[in-house]
Amino acid sequence: MRGLDYGADDYLIKPVGSRELVARVRAILRRAELPPSPEAKKELTYSDALLTVNIAGRKVIVNGERVRLTPTEFKLFALLLGNAGRVLTHQQLLEKVWGWEYVDDIAHVRIYIWHLRQKIEPNPAHPRYIIAEPGVGYYFQKAT
Repeated sequence: MRGLDYGADDYLIKPVGSRELVARVRAILRRAELPPSPEAKKELTYSDALLTVNIAGRKVIVNGERVRLTPTEFKLFALLLGNAGRVLTHQQLLEKVWGWEYVDDIAHVRIYIWHLRQKIEPNPAHPRYIIAEPGVGYYFQKAT
């Protein structure tokens, strides 16, 4: 009982069956699922004077030219766009794009953000769409 008082989500008494363990882990992962922003539910597209994105059609157009993103780049970009204005931590990005086993490998995020900026930003050295929150993560900023 003390563990629950200190913030544990659940506990198991040994011996425990593997099916019960897996079911409880799935339930906890569902509760921890990153909720999409209300705008993300409505918008599968984004468009401004420079950038047009259609998530469902997997199309990214910059300055009238279609930009090809790798599947991982697209997944990362779609996650950022779907949560526009909301800072996603390095761990959230790693878990959603690469899987929980990569949660400690922040270099993956930095490298792929760099690739995305090279392809999408008008000036990658001074990004206007994919913004860093130092020490925390990144967010997509809509043009104003």
